[in-house]
Amino acid sequence: MREYSLTIKGTSYVVGINRVTDDEVVAEVNGVRHVVAINDVKNLSTPAEPAAKATKPGRPVSATTPVSIHSASAAPAGAGTICSPIPGHILEIVVGVGDKVLAGQKLLVLEAMKMENIITADQAGVVTKILVRTGDAVTHGQAMVEIG
Repeated sequence: MREYSLTIKGTSYVVGINRVTDDEVVAEVNGVRHVVAINDVKNLSTPAEPAAKATKPGRPVSATTPVSIHSASAAPAGAGTICSPIPGHILEIVVGVGDKVLAGQKLLVLEAMKMENIITADQAGVVTKILVRTGDAVTHGQAMVEIG
């Protein structure tokens, strides 16, 4: 479980994320268990902030860890290139070359720090290349899928 200490409008919360799937998030907020349905997934790409803006030592702020808990957003390296937002291992690839995909559609699952991160398409198109295999270790910024 990953735990966050948050303050919203002056009120402190301890939020533990127990499980994230395509459909729901299971979390504990101040010790109370909540199952939260995911209604929609939007892939909001913004340039990563420099590590100098870290909120705590060893925990840099990044555009790849969105507040919406559903997944890690993959930042594009170029038109249609989906890159790894964080270092990790490829657990599952759910698309193939030639598949038509929609913006926000699940492409693969990346495991990082014992959490599964769903990597989604940042645009609609056709998968032209898959540059990783299940089990591969990837680095931050490594190209994984190309969409044309």
